[in-house]
Amino acid sequence: MARTLEQILASEKSNVIANAEAKAADILLDIHLAELRERMNLTQADIATALGIKQPTVSDMEKPGRDLKLSSLKRYVEASGGKLRLDIELPDGTHYGFSV
Repeated sequence: MARTLEQILASEKSNVIANAEAKAADILLDIHLAELRERMNLTQADIATALGIKQPTVSDMEKPGRDLKLSSLKRYVEASGGKLRLDIELPDGTHYGFSV
């Protein structure tokens, strides 16, 4: 009988799970950058022009595993026509959000 994901995670070491979650979060961030650009019907060249950089640099920003500075993320979001907000979930489950 196949094990469920919950069963597999329950038998795994906590540091392995934490590392996997961190890597997944990085990948999700990168996917969302490209999705944001595509939802706005923009090309990498459009973003590059708005940022005053070259298209390959935008491509690098969207690569999986790329660790962007918050300031770079803000510029990218603004170049696509959006505004960046940061939402922090506190240990008690409440959220603290603000514009960046």
